[in-house]
Amino acid sequence: MNMVYIYYDNPEMLGLQIACWNSYANVLGRLPEIFLIDDASPRAPALDVVNRLKCECPLHVFRIQENIPWNCAGARNLGCLQASGWIYMSDMDTLLLKEQAKQLFEGHSLDSRCFYSPKRVVYRNSRDYKRSQSILVFHKDRYLQIGGYDEDYAGHYGKEDRDFWDRLLRQASLIHRDDVLVHWVEPCVVKDAATSDYDRDSSRNEALFNYKRALGLVNPTNPLRFSWKKIR
Repeated sequence: MNMVYIYYDNPEMLGLQIACWNSYANVLGRLPEIFLIDDASPRAPALDVVNRLKCECPLHVFRIQENIPWNCAGARNLGCLQASGWIYMSDMDTLLLKEQAKQLFEGHSLDSRCFYSPKRVVYRNSRDYKRSQSILVFHKDRYLQIGGYDEDYAGHYGKEDRDFWDRLLRQASLIHRDDVLVHWVEPCVVKDAATSDYDRDSSRNEALFNYKRALGLVNPTNPLRFSWKKIR
């Protein structure tokens, strides 16, 4: 299993993630490979955090060189193109605790004709929280089949995950994995859990998504429209 996370000035949250990943050594027969994509963090680069904290899992760190607002699609593409086989895609503010990782990675066999959506709960009180279209498990073959994430959405907030999800649904069956919980960490618990640099006006991307949907959500081309480098 490969795990892909995108990072943007979340040093405290990344520290919590590394502690979570390190706990896997106690329960998993085989540790996942983790692909961490620093989306051009201007203040707290991911590598600074990684160099301070030992990660027990195989960890690959990449850095996007251009600070493009809301470049989530590009960062996810970079992680997925480096990974292989099964991919667990997540947001930096959401933890997959060790018991849940064991259930997801070793509890049931996965079918590459399907993709999987875990159940999301609130970290501090375990209350149910809405599912996220950015947290899912899929095979890289399906990712390549649909052209990955659409980077036309980069620069503005929202809809890249919905676009990817809807195109994935045309090639794979969705299975809700309610036996696997992922824990969403609120900014009131970890201040830098969520990005706060940019506004969340989604009007431009809402219009773009509706336009693309009217055309049938054609698979995107030309991924990685920016410079990047592997730094670990």
